[in-house]
Amino acid sequence: MKWQRSALIITRSFPPDASVGVHRVLGLCRHLAESGRWRVTVITAAPPEGAAVDEGLLAAVPEKVRVVRTAAPDLPRLAARVVKGRKRAKPSNDRGRPDAEPSETRAGAGPVLALPRRALRYAVDWTSWWLHVPDGKTGWLLPAVWAGWREARRERPDVIFTTAPVWTAHVAGAILSTMLRVRLVADFRDPWVGSAFRNVPYAPHRWLSAWLERRVVARAAHVTCAWDGIRRHLATRYPRYADKVTTILNGYDPDALEAAPARRPDLPGRVFVHAGGFYGPRSPLPLLEALRRLQAGGNGLAGKAAFLLAGPGEYKGRALADLAAEYGAANLVHGHPRVPHREALGLIKGADAAMLFGQSGSEALATIPAKAYEYIGLRKPVLAIGAGREVCNVMRRGGCPVWSAPADDPAALAAAIDHVLRYLAGAEPPPEPVPEKPEDLTRKRMAEEIEKVLGARCQKLGAGS
Repeated sequence: MKWQRSALIITRSFPPDASVGVHRVLGLCRHLAESGRWRVTVITAAPPEGAAVDEGLLAAVPEKVRVVRTAAPDLPRLAARVVKGRKRAKPSNDRGRPDAEPSETRAGAGPVLALPRRALRYAVDWTSWWLHVPDGKTGWLLPAVWAGWREARRERPDVIFTTAPVWTAHVAGAILSTMLRVRLVADFRDPWVGSAFRNVPYAPHRWLSAWLERRVVARAAHVTCAWDGIRRHLATRYPRYADKVTTILNGYDPDALEAAPARRPDLPGRVFVHAGGFYGPRSPLPLLEALRRLQAGGNGLAGKAAFLLAGPGEYKGRALADLAAEYGAANLVHGHPRVPHREALGLIKGADAAMLFGQSGSEALATIPAKAYEYIGLRKPVLAIGAGREVCNVMRRGGCPVWSAPADDPAALAAAIDHVLRYLAGAEPPPEPVPEKPEDLTRKRMAEEIEKVLGARCQKLGAGS
């Protein structure tokens, strides 16, 4: 029998949760369990209310992996309900609106009382933000720590591995590493402090987030990053710990790509597909503006190209269909409901080209979405809109022809669309040569690299560590 090590993995993203972070930790769990060299315990919780779930991902979790699901109170939501309940409990005033004070109906009283009311709203907002440090899942911290402690009493782990976001997982891992005197490996899938997707409005809350990040990096025996922009960011912020911060890129699963049946969308012309949602700085508006300009300039794409957006059908509360009509692109842009991961792969597989939306021109810490690796596995031509240089370079290294255009330059994006169509018609080469031997960017390679880090950090810490 092979000698086994024990890994305690703490992650908020785990099947059946269908968020993009699931694939990195699921790939690692499968590799560790199937290698026969590791016993794996995962501390997680049920997907939050309203989150996308995919039972197919749950079926991919090996039976050998012990999964412990804890409670995860949603503290911000509970606090919001308490505040709303107190508002509803206020006595009504027949002489004014239900929540008005009697003195507010006097002439000139409004401006006098408006300042305290605004101050109260500010105080409530300022206070509520403490429930979002390090993130909105702070209610999971104590259940995760308690579950990890309980599992350690059953079987002491050789190493603790945390992956985030959710950043509460890193805090729980650092606490358990200190309590159990077991080494911690902290995995950053996104930047914690400095992310384009998270804007903390108050200085004290930003300070605490930065302090927690610093404590996690200091406590960790090793820090892994899902793309090199995070490594550079952390190395700049914490030069003292730069030597223990390394990049391990994500990857694609060849078996999952092979098993997904190609599904050709019934649309005219060359089909461009994007599977996923739009949120924050990841916006569909640059594409719509480029299509508007193409059509206004007489370069009619009707019958030549179709753009399929598969996923949640809205952006910032607006229906994508309404936005497309507003930009005069309703004949080109088509919506598709959110589908399980396997079906999404089939749509990408059956399309002529894939689209990748970046952060609306934000180059700093521009992420590498998980779908980029699926494009690599399928060797799809990619139209990259507002994506950072790093993600485009990774896709090229993996074997994808990539046309990149800034999100804030509709003319350049319109030209890129035209170039992709010409490439698909065999009328011109890709903008850069595709490597004859693409880089190995499979999920198996990713998991093997993380396993090497875990194996090298299995030594127990001393009592004073």
